Amino acid sequence: MRIPFEKMGEALKMGVSTLRDADDPVRVAVLVDDSATPFLIDSVKEALVPQTTSALVRVARLSDTVEIKPDTDVAIVISCGSSQLESAVQRIVVAGAPTVVLCESSVEVPFIAQDTPMLGMIASSDRTYLLETLARWILDRSEKRIAFAANFPFMRIAAANQIITSCALTNMATGALIFIPGADYPVMAVSQVGMLLDLAAAFGKPIRPERGYEIGALLLSGLALRAVARAAVQSAPRLAFVTKALIAAGGTVAMGRALVLAYERDIDYTRANELVGGAFSRVRQAASALTDRLSSQAGRA
Repeated sequence: MRIPFEKMGEALKMGVSTLRDADDPVRVAVLVDDSATPFLIDSVKEALVPQTTSALVRVARLSDTVEIKPDTDVAIVISCGSSQLESAVQRIVVAGAPTVVLCESSVEVPFIAQDTPMLGMIASSDRTYLLETLARWILDRSEKRIAFAANFPFMRIAAANQIITSCALTNMATGALIFIPGADYPVMAVSQVGMLLDLAAAFGKPIRPERGYEIGALLLSGLALRAVARAAVQSAPRLAFVTKALIAAGGTVAMGRALVLAYERDIDYTRANELVGGAFSRVRQAASALTDRLSSQAGRA
């Protein structure tokens, strides 16, 4: 079994595409009703601080004549209920932007009975719940998942969960449906490298030589999982496809969680770079000495 480097090249091309996705322009409209409480306003204000110049948050007062720009990706209405709220929200939805109303109690927004693709309501007086739910609501309605996560840190865990789940399901199907020994590893490896690059972009980590350490660790982990799967299949050959599928999915999830933990902690690779740089320097010196010795011997001959 060999690692198909041409497929690794495809994965790196996906990484370049992912970086472009992270730079997609993001436009958020925040409409503040006069009834909005300081808790709601402060929660949104602290969360919606763009991390790059590709994102723009437009803040305006909610009114019956409210207008939003055509390039708006999502509209967030902050209100605790008012006479103008329903008509203003209708105008925003008609303009074509997915709209979510943030409030402290659902009784304040009685005209929204359930979430739809274009309209929703999140009611909570708990900041963590409010922002986690808002992150999922936006990501479920936007194709700019990577760009939103890269710009607004409170969305990163929700985006990471979607990225990891998607890759795990893909590899579960691969493990269950590919029966040629060894053929599943390259396919899974490419999928996992793509997951790594997506997660790195979502957490604002650019493609640098340090990603090579992570890719190397991921590939080695994949080989270890393959060995575990082989042993498990030999023990229960009749359940081979189930065993392979579960190990592929579980292993992918474990890799994704480990990467998220690494990106959250912002691991410093300085020491590893020094060790690798020193090793390469010694190899170059040894190669240079060998070349000089061979040249000297050739000259005497």
